Amino acid sequence: MVYFSYALLFLFGLIIGSFLNVLIWRYKPDQNVFAVSRIGGRSNCPHCFKILHWNELVPIFSFLIQGGKCGSCRARLSLQYPLVEFLSGIIFVGVPIFLSRFYDIKNFVFVSFQAPPWFYGLVFVWLAIFLIWFLIVAIDIKEYLVPNELNLILAVLGVILTLILFTHRESLLISQASFLKHLSLLFTPFQNIVLGHVLGALAGSVLFSLIVFLSRGRGMGFGDVKLAFAAGLILGWPDIGLAAALAFIFGGLWGAILIFSRRKTMKDKIPFAPFFVLGALLTVFFGFQIVSFYFRLFQLE
Repeated sequence: MVYFSYALLFLFGLIIGSFLNVLIWRYKPDQNVFAVSRIGGRSNCPHCFKILHWNELVPIFSFLIQGGKCGSCRARLSLQYPLVEFLSGIIFVGVPIFLSRFYDIKNFVFVSFQAPPWFYGLVFVWLAIFLIWFLIVAIDIKEYLVPNELNLILAVLGVILTLILFTHRESLLISQASFLKHLSLLFTPFQNIVLGHVLGALAGSVLFSLIVFLSRGRGMGFGDVKLAFAAGLILGWPDIGLAAALAFIFGGLWGAILIFSRRKTMKDKIPFAPFFVLGALLTVFFGFQIVSFYFRLFQLE
């Protein structure tokens, strides 16, 4: 039953990944990400523009069967198609498994609905968050911007997530209020879930606003400020602090590599959202381990 449950989630994730590909490929900066006029048409080959049949649209399998080429003109197709679909499938399996372990939900099987109802709501919200983060990364790499509507959706999801955690706080241990677990108590003056998430939103937005102001917009754009605000609502304090620190570390290292290899100059733009999302993901999955390692490194624990 367990394996069947996660197999269904993976297959559903593949389907959602196919839809994400449509959103990514057809996105234009002057339009809404979800504009029906742009995403409503039938899929076609990006090279010969032949309308694709259903058997050419099966996630991953069609790409593999056709050898990664268009069935009509035989032009090579982008690896983005199967990669996005596969990663979406992994999200739909990995997120519920991780959350069930983090919140100590025993014998969690998704399709049997034996877990507490609030936990299923939490899983759906986090799945949506991961998918929106996925979209933001892909679009920022492609267009060097973070769409406002995606940041707005993230902020709404952050509010919903905060309300779920607050209304069911009696079901949570202190160590489950933050992905840093009990180490979060070293960085926060209070343990109120709502205040923690509000402070996270303020901390993220103020920090990034200062960077925009001091760099006069050359360091990053206001899309990153909005992303930090939404991520702060989602992660809360002090998790958002770790996410931002990791983002700057990895972003700085990557920027240095590009500059020293002469692929970029100091004046060139580098999309920052992928590094911010990477920092958020590392905080969610390994936040406690990272902070614990840091303390051990300086013999603070």
